[in-house]
Amino acid sequence: MPSLVSLVMTDIVGSTHRWSADEAGMAADLEVHDRLLREVVSGAGGTVFKHTGDGMIAVFDDPVAAVGAAAAVQQAVGDAVWQHSDGVEVRAAVHTGVVYQRDGDMFGTSVNRLARILSVCPAGAVLVSSATAGLLTDRAPEGLSVRQVGSVNLRGFASAEVVFALTGAHLPAVRVVDETHSTRPGLDIPPIDEELVGRDDELATLWEALGRARLVTLVGVGGMGKTRLALEVAAGAVDAYSGGVWWIDLAPATADSAVLPVASAAVGARETPGRTAMESFTDRFNGITGLVVIDNCEHVLHSARELIAALRAAAPDVRVVATSREALGVRGEQLVPIGSLPVADGATLFLERARAVNPDLDLYVDRATIERLCSRLDGIPLAIELAAARCRSMSPAEIETRLDDRFRLLRGGRDSTERHRTLQAAVAWSYSLLDPRERGVFDQMAVFAGGTLLDGLVAVTGLDEFDVLDIIDGLVARSMVVATPTPLGTRYHQLETLRQYADDRLIDAGSAADARDRHLTWVVELSQALFALYGGNRQQVANGFARFSAEVDNLRIAVSHAAATRRHHITHTIVANVELFAFYRPVWEVFDWVRPLQLEHGWTDEAIAIAAFSAYSDWTRGTHTGDLLPIGGVPEQALVSNTLVMHLQTLLLTNAGNVPAAVDVLERYEPQADNPLERIIVGRSSLMIGFFRAMADEMSLTEIVELDALGESVLETARQTGGIIDLALTLAFFAFFRSR
Repeated sequence: MPSLVSLVMTDIVGSTHRWSADEAGMAADLEVHDRLLREVVSGAGGTVFKHTGDGMIAVFDDPVAAVGAAAAVQQAVGDAVWQHSDGVEVRAAVHTGVVYQRDGDMFGTSVNRLARILSVCPAGAVLVSSATAGLLTDRAPEGLSVRQVGSVNLRGFASAEVVFALTGAHLPAVRVVDETHSTRPGLDIPPIDEELVGRDDELATLWEALGRARLVTLVGVGGMGKTRLALEVAAGAVDAYSGGVWWIDLAPATADSAVLPVASAAVGARETPGRTAMESFTDRFNGITGLVVIDNCEHVLHSARELIAALRAAAPDVRVVATSREALGVRGEQLVPIGSLPVADGATLFLERARAVNPDLDLYVDRATIERLCSRLDGIPLAIELAAARCRSMSPAEIETRLDDRFRLLRGGRDSTERHRTLQAAVAWSYSLLDPRERGVFDQMAVFAGGTLLDGLVAVTGLDEFDVLDIIDGLVARSMVVATPTPLGTRYHQLETLRQYADDRLIDAGSAADARDRHLTWVVELSQALFALYGGNRQQVANGFARFSAEVDNLRIAVSHAAATRRHHITHTIVANVELFAFYRPVWEVFDWVRPLQLEHGWTDEAIAIAAFSAYSDWTRGTHTGDLLPIGGVPEQALVSNTLVMHLQTLLLTNAGNVPAAVDVLERYEPQADNPLERIIVGRSSLMIGFFRAMADEMSLTEIVELDALGESVLETARQTGGIIDLALTLAFFAFFRSR
């Protein structure tokens, strides 16, 4: 896992010459050197993490302690007695940053920075990075201070590192550091212009994976930041691989045949007589312990596989990090998925990028807006950066209001490759890699809100279940669809950004209406299946509530489509089928989907039930504004012929304190003969009315005994019907009455 620490790195000056001139004396001096450094570091509260041949790396929690230890090392070295006549000189550097520990070693850009600073440090001196120097402003060790002495160009980083020298009585004066450049091959990685935001877990996973596997592939949809993460690894691994770090970008390879020429040019490989082009490429890595990063493999997967397979066979000490929209499918490949940024990290990224284009923008007052904005952008770093670029001329709130047209909004404002310059281009690049059948299913998935189980995909696409599974598997592998296990089965959904893109493709193809009609048909059938589960056993009812809760978004969008196309009888059917689940969950919004209540064929039983449930839900949440009788404005006849409406009316009236009116409704009701469910519902209404009458001392002992007997009889009927909900409700109503 990542850790924020202060590092001290040392090195004996001229050690190579000393070893060749007097090996025995150098060995004795190195033993003294190591003992002194361990004592100084331990005494200052640090830990010697690693010996680097003729130096060491020590770790401290406190930057002040780290700087003090570096100065103490120089004093101890100066006071010691050495075998060599000229003594021993050490150079030291201090830096504070994030590191990653793996297999007893330390990695990350912080180690890389520290090594670069140490490489320009004069003998006997201590150089300090700007990060550490900034922490010493008010608390430098006694007798020590820092002074800026220049800057160092760091290979792999766009900006130079400002360097400070530690000054004190026993430390030499440093005027200006001399910038040096490493001549190690293979370090031409692209510059890193900005700090990486978030991705700590993914970066730690990457380092761990590199310890286990020779090939690690970062996979994720376009715009997730795979290239940026690979750059971070490349820059942080420079000092870990003696043979160097090599960067190969396959984006310019427009066909499989171009992969090898592009890769060869990137590493400086030249064809030699008697060797194939592939052999000439792999010859470049003979005997090397290095890291090769191959970016953008997805559009030339076949040739990328061949290239990596040949490289691994010819250079066993070379490890490979690849980036792709999908797995390469090479044996021994370790995948590291790169998904959405958490909201907090997304907001931090937005704040940093927005501040860069508009330093005067007061972003912190809009933190909640920014977090909503990042969430709606699915945590896609590219989308967040493009949105932040709009802060040059807009506020975050103004950006958020336009996200429904995000592909037009999020374009420009970013200096990058063409396919990463706009959000639409990034998604289109991924879309172009799909085959026609994958595109068809991907497009039709746009009609789902909140995703779907497999049955929904089969219904909307019209394909065989196993054909759908094959296609979905490919879409999941390409990061175009997310598969999430649930107790009801695997749920498939698109990120909202991808869903909007798919919806645009449906509209452009003139297929949107047909796809939405098929979705509507599926929702009607789903609602009917839910209604059937309501009267089932405990497990069936539990499954019904779970599926209803999972599909609320799909129910909503289907009702909206039916209403927009003036098929109000279908809206009534859907809502009536799920209203019991909605009422007892509760999900009150379901009753708002059909307002105003559009009656195509007059007051149907479905319309009457919906109106009654809607009115009762309004009263429950305190928004009812009409008369309590009749409920929902339904016809008077419904009060004497519709059991459910009668029950809701009596509940509403008793809870509102109008018990006489509730008694009147119940007495006027004309139940159907020999209907167990009606008998149960009538019994529940009687028990509720009896409860309120008993509270008001309006019942005689005889009436109480008679109603109690009715309750027992109704409860037995409920037990015999097998409906767990009816039994539970009857128990609850009977308990209310008996509590009085």
